[in-house]
Amino acid sequence: MSKQMEGNNMKNFSNYTDFDTKENLHFESKAVHGALGTEPLTGAVSMPIFQAATFRHPELGESTGFAYSRLENPTRQELERTMAILEGGIKGFAFSSGQAANMAVFSLLNPGEHVILSDDIYGGTFRIIGDVFGKYGIEHTYVDMSDLDEVKAAIRPNTKMFFIETPTNPMMKVADIHAVSEIAKSVNALTVVDNTFLTPYFQKPLTLGADIVTHSSTKYLGGHNDTISGIVVIKDNEEIADQIHIHMKSHGSQLAPLDSWLVSSPVMPEISTVPVHCSTPAMAVSSACRAVSI
Repeated sequence: MSKQMEGNNMKNFSNYTDFDTKENLHFESKAVHGALGTEPLTGAVSMPIFQAATFRHPELGESTGFAYSRLENPTRQELERTMAILEGGIKGFAFSSGQAANMAVFSLLNPGEHVILSDDIYGGTFRIIGDVFGKYGIEHTYVDMSDLDEVKAAIRPNTKMFFIETPTNPMMKVADIHAVSEIAKSVNALTVVDNTFLTPYFQKPLTLGADIVTHSSTKYLGGHNDTISGIVVIKDNEEIADQIHIHMKSHGSQLAPLDSWLVSSPVMPEISTVPVHCSTPAMAVSSACRAVSI
């Protein structure tokens, strides 16, 4: 188990267990420093790629915290912890794709349970919930999440999850995360938000009431079109975090060390370019495009 260090002490030159959540730092600084910030045993300022399947134990009955990379890997762990810090959750998981991340989330549902999803949603998510989980008895309904009356009307006695994509892919429809989360809580259901498009720089669903955040980190977080990956972050429920971890280690859907490094390395460039996207010239172009009748 990792131990989150109190205060803002970012110096750890002894182990991989103790790390600081950097709550007193600005978002950009959190993105720069990550969880450990440096490799603790050598002080390397870039987390190395631990391209190893297995890890040697110091002696019988004693572990370094790593045994087999399907379970834990130092490179992947740094990415997972960093994403948990940026999203404001207790535990992050890095998957081999955004599809694999969503598969893990939908595995929280039991046969006979019902999930409500955004009606304009990534095509892969349509296939997961319809073609894969549908045959296992998971019921689903697509609604316009921007219409709260429609959301409420879709609720069934067996509704256990609300899956929001906002903005949606491809129509960029927006949902009120806080309002939908409150509706979900009223029926004891989970709220999951796909935060791929906005990233935690613009939108932090967990602070708005969501229980789980997912990403296709292939896209904005990865940014360089050189790896496929997915992220899941859990807000504060240790039981759900344990279930996701069991799914990952059982299905073998974890992100490889090299890919974990490839996603970690562009996090700061991604953050540094975001203000440019929101600059006055960029917004002017966007406004001009909206004014054009298509």
